[in-house]
Amino acid sequence: MNILFLFCYLSDLGSNNGLFVQLINEFKNNGHNVYVSAKGNDVHKTEIVIENDIPVLRIKSHDFTGVSSNVKKAVAYQEYALKQRYYTKKFFKNEKIDLIISHSLPPELGYIVGGLKRHFKCPFYLIQTDFIWQDAVAFGYFGKNNPIALYYRFWEKKMFNEADYIGCPTKGNVDFIKQYYPKVEDKRFVFLPFWANEIVVKQDNGLKEQMGLKEKFVVIYGGSVGAAQRIEHIVDLAEACKDYKDIVFVILGKGTNLDVIKGMVNDKGLTNIEFKAFLPQDQYLAFLASCDVGLIILNEKMATPNFPSKSLAYLNMKVPILAALDHTTDFGDYLVANNAGLWGYSDDIPTLKEKLICYYENKELREKVKKNGYKLFKDHLTTNHAYQTIINKVVNG
Repeated sequence: MNILFLFCYLSDLGSNNGLFVQLINEFKNNGHNVYVSAKGNDVHKTEIVIENDIPVLRIKSHDFTGVSSNVKKAVAYQEYALKQRYYTKKFFKNEKIDLIISHSLPPELGYIVGGLKRHFKCPFYLIQTDFIWQDAVAFGYFGKNNPIALYYRFWEKKMFNEADYIGCPTKGNVDFIKQYYPKVEDKRFVFLPFWANEIVVKQDNGLKEQMGLKEKFVVIYGGSVGAAQRIEHIVDLAEACKDYKDIVFVILGKGTNLDVIKGMVNDKGLTNIEFKAFLPQDQYLAFLASCDVGLIILNEKMATPNFPSKSLAYLNMKVPILAALDHTTDFGDYLVANNAGLWGYSDDIPTLKEKLICYYENKELREKVKKNGYKLFKDHLTTNHAYQTIINKVVNG
């Protein structure tokens, strides 16, 4: 098949980092002719470049990542939507495209795909990853009847209408979409959990010792420290567990709220939280494999079901998961159904403490969760599994 991938931000395909880069390369490795359209990073002009033997249209456009102004970010997305539709048709006009694949950013994707589907006369597979206006309303940025919310809802509706197939990372996503758009037929939905390439890394207890964590029960949070994660709850959980002298919480990440979190730790005088600097990927994974529990934190205000991609590294590295979740996502049910982790609501610190102490006091439980979690990853969450899920739906309906 000839497949066109549409993205706003995308790393160089040669890096093989990130779930969408890995998915694109998986399609190529399975013999498909792959074309990509994405924003260029510091490019001087819009042009096709070759990345990992794949033609990639890198589009020159204003930046929308790392932009503090929401207005500038919104305008940049509008510009990019116009440019991506125009330049993709221009540069790939002579190619026969059998399938378009993209994910749900920006919501103006409905506009982009609408023209491209008619131009190439092919179906569109939407990988549903983000619900922009619903979470913005939940966080109080604007009301559900605000013109901004209505604008994004208009494009979101068009995006779903244009999608011939909709891959959803959780079962709850399907129910959520049907709540707002009941006319979207059930036959279009596919259960498509997030994915990652399997990585084989031996745990490195030497790193643990270098960090002064030898003989400690290490609870790690690795990743973004932003509003969606609500890392403040780690501070609350650490405070609740301060009497367990060998339990240490390690935050290894960066983000807009990191200084706020450090301030909270200092104000409370906590000594069982440590902040570690960035590690190269191979060292991070080796250290992760030596940790006792991996934390997932979601803001309890989130309004949309969420499949935390952070869980993939934990499952791959055989680190037992403790998930602090919002009240909407069904990810906790997914963990329990597969005996692959424990969870509680992120604003219910007593329950999270109870689940953490269960891990702490029961090595047999930790080993069981490690085994089940790794089996879940191998059987259902690899990049090849995602590829097979997409292809089977497109080919077999």
